[in-house]
Amino acid sequence: MKIKIKYVLYTIAVLIALVIILNFFILNHAKSTKYLSVGETAPNYTFQLANGSTESLNNYKGEPLILWFVATWCSSCAQGNTAVADNLAFFKEHNVKILELEQYNDLGSSGMPISQFISEYGNNNTYVTGGVASYNMTLAYNTPPAFQLDIYYLISPSGKILYVGEGIAGGIGNLENAISKNGL
Repeated sequence: MKIKIKYVLYTIAVLIALVIILNFFILNHAKSTKYLSVGETAPNYTFQLANGSTESLNNYKGEPLILWFVATWCSSCAQGNTAVADNLAFFKEHNVKILELEQYNDLGSSGMPISQFISEYGNNNTYVTGGVASYNMTLAYNTPPAFQLDIYYLISPSGKILYVGEGIAGGIGNLENAISKNGL
């Protein structure tokens, strides 16, 4: 009987130790990861354009930019394309370029190619540039563990983040206000 009690107590002690250790690592990881925020410089990463060429985010410095990360199987992202197409005149009037990037590996689910996704849901024009984000770029702009399917950043010509939003279709008015408020 004493051996059984010792075994149970030993097992409980080991489980408590594991919980404490795992909790420590999870809390430290949560403290070390964060979303990019307004005022920060947008980190430079390379990504692949829909035509297969490689591009650098630094190539967009000098002009205001909406950097928009989507999953091509996401219905709110599809609605976002329609909203952007419906408001394209506003973005053109303010010379705000739109870079729509499929998140790396479509966040683990399969969707259509980014160029087809952009054109099928309303942006069959050349003003919206499509591409695919690298793994590191996806992680930098869409910090795990809570990946957002539809996250976007308004970036100034100098490369500073001016606005961050989720769900561009529902937030298009806020995005336009941020563009106007920042004098773009």
